[in-house]
Amino acid sequence: MQKTPQAIQPILRHIGFYKAPPVSAVTPVVIPPKTEVIEMVMSGVVYFEEGGKDREVGCGALFWHLPGEKTIYRTDADFPYTCLTVHFTTSADPVRTVPRLSIIADHLRTKELCHEILRAYHNDSIDRAILGSYARHRLLWEAHLGTIQNTAIPRPPALEAALVFLESKFMRPEIGVAELAEAAGLSEPRLHVLFREYLRQTPYHMLTARRIREAKWLLSGTSRNIKTLCEECGFANVETFYRAFKKYVGMPPHRFRACHASKLRNVTE
Repeated sequence: MQKTPQAIQPILRHIGFYKAPPVSAVTPVVIPPKTEVIEMVMSGVVYFEEGGKDREVGCGALFWHLPGEKTIYRTDADFPYTCLTVHFTTSADPVRTVPRLSIIADHLRTKELCHEILRAYHNDSIDRAILGSYARHRLLWEAHLGTIQNTAIPRPPALEAALVFLESKFMRPEIGVAELAEAAGLSEPRLHVLFREYLRQTPYHMLTARRIREAKWLLSGTSRNIKTLCEECGFANVETFYRAFKKYVGMPPHRFRACHASKLRNVTE
């Protein structure tokens, strides 16, 4: 009986967080032999050549690089990308099992997954081999789901335009529902209808929730002071931030930080 070839067992080497500088391109890294690198975009804009054309992607873009390929490097100087990076080495050159680029449509799931993996990596009590297996299989699963979901009926282009605008501009306090509707080319009532139909929430709720999610990430992963942090998340002032945060999270920001501060050692600074 012929023996089945032994599967390549990837070994986790490093998990990190990368924040691109405000330039149009950074120096890419060429993936060496017997290595695979996964990059999951958490925010910002990335330009990636696909099928001879440039494609603009943002939060939820999942890149799976094999030997000889380059890491992502082209971005928007006004909205540079941030991403989770996961490095594995293997006993032989890995074989592609998912597309190089797939998309996780749920931005909240993307953020939460990145945060979970980063926190676990900097927790010395967690076994690295088990974490590596979990991270790789979870990201493999997300890449597979992204491939399947890309074949589904897409949401209306106007709604997608509003979501892209929301993701790229939520950190600006002057952005509200009126600006989302204008970016989508819709009236505010029509925008509300589309949000209710496809997303089961209002534009205002989604915008505020997006700002709160960013605040939760910064509170637990950085040492930024509250005033600076709330401005970076798109809140007009500290008082507004405190009210919204307590309403959505159930506790004030300083208490959330005390409960959820991780061992990230300021990697997001």
